[in-house]
Amino acid sequence: MLNFERVKIEHEDPEKRIGSFKLEPVKGYTDSEAVAEASRCLGCNICTQSCPASLDIGGYIRSSAVGDPAQTVRIVFENLPFPAIIGRVCTHLCEDICVLYDTGGPIAIRHMKRYAADKFDDYSQVLNIPRKRFIGKKVAVVGGGPSGLTAAFYLSVQGIKVTIFEKLPALGGFMKTGIPRYRLPQDVLDKEIGFIIDQGVDVRLNTEVGKDISFKEIMESFDAVYISVGNQKPRMTGTPGSDAKNVIHATEFLRRASFGERIDVGQNVAIIGGGFTANDSSRTSLRLGAKNVHIMYRRRDIDRPGYPSMNAEEEMEEAVEEHVDYMWEVTPFEYVKEGDRVVTLRYWQNEMVPDKGGRAKPIPKKDRVLEMPVDYVIEATGQETDYSFLGEEFARQLRLTPHGQPITNEFNMTSIRGLFTGGDSTNLNRDLISAVRDADSAVQGILQYLNVMDMVDEDHLPILDRWKKYSSSSAKIAFMSR
Repeated sequence: MLNFERVKIEHEDPEKRIGSFKLEPVKGYTDSEAVAEASRCLGCNICTQSCPASLDIGGYIRSSAVGDPAQTVRIVFENLPFPAIIGRVCTHLCEDICVLYDTGGPIAIRHMKRYAADKFDDYSQVLNIPRKRFIGKKVAVVGGGPSGLTAAFYLSVQGIKVTIFEKLPALGGFMKTGIPRYRLPQDVLDKEIGFIIDQGVDVRLNTEVGKDISFKEIMESFDAVYISVGNQKPRMTGTPGSDAKNVIHATEFLRRASFGERIDVGQNVAIIGGGFTANDSSRTSLRLGAKNVHIMYRRRDIDRPGYPSMNAEEEMEEAVEEHVDYMWEVTPFEYVKEGDRVVTLRYWQNEMVPDKGGRAKPIPKKDRVLEMPVDYVIEATGQETDYSFLGEEFARQLRLTPHGQPITNEFNMTSIRGLFTGGDSTNLNRDLISAVRDADSAVQGILQYLNVMDMVDEDHLPILDRWKKYSSSSAKIAFMSR
């Protein structure tokens, strides 16, 4: 008899997992669990509508249902080269739109990718990717994050010589520096990034474009360029006292922790912001020894970044299990220092007042000042792209939207011919799967720009749209309607 109840995902004990960066909170499916969960799928494939990368989700769920994880990996690689990574950290909007959401729960689409990918230490065991002869074209990729690596993979298997310029000592971008190792283990990164590089990609680490090599030199030396630099420039709040030594932006905090630094956060940590980066910062603080961790957000829980979505709910649930304290509708207004360190955080409670734009606005109630002791303050308040590496000549030519994103065509080419872009610096979704989609589009655009489409192996060309156009609002609407 068909069972419509979702197969439960087992979690590690919260008290054990907060003591280690190596213990993943969520366990993977066993063989029998994976087959049982995949067998629930009705095969309607409506989930693909909310997948930025347009994966054939129904196809790889069916292959898992018949016990063929190798075929699942092959299907995922039609669009992205990170099945194990995406299987752990994807925002999985596809599950929000699943027709089984109210009938036993949505198919565990993200976990099915992880299950299949974890079966293989080397994807060359199941993928037949030909090593093509170099066809005489060179492409530079600036930034070795998810978007840059995706572009490098699909271009290199087409015979394009790809060189990645990365200013950090390791590849991975936000996957390496922004997602903690307890959520995304280093061996998973090494496996999937290593497979991409093994396709013949040239990598130049510790190479900062604009400093170690000029962007102009790159544009002159390569036939096309793909920039995927992310949003690395932090936006600090400017709160009085934020110049203290124990105040840090979340991007720097997570980067330092990801490279193994044992940061002394003390006992009491305050995180300013309410999104996914705030959650990662809070749980990282616990693993660094903090006892009391507070996430302080100026709006309500239903206003937090990433909500409404199943992913936002899951991440909050995991943080609460680990005893992170959420403080909604509060505005910190002063970091009180003793010497060069903050010791007390002063804040107001907010009142949410309806605004003309439709979204309630937080108004501080300043008649009462509240205080809490702090040993460390982390500002998870967003970041933006720094385009200074382009130099004046190219910065003038690059057209941007009012929000600071490059204006591109359907294949992600910018206003500068031969210059393509993608990832967090380009799209407003700012998630890994959308970064992959940008690269997929750019790969086709670059191949067309280089006039080599007659030499393309279509079996290894990323599929841009499958059945239905991607809709960024479909999953949110589906989730809110429940």
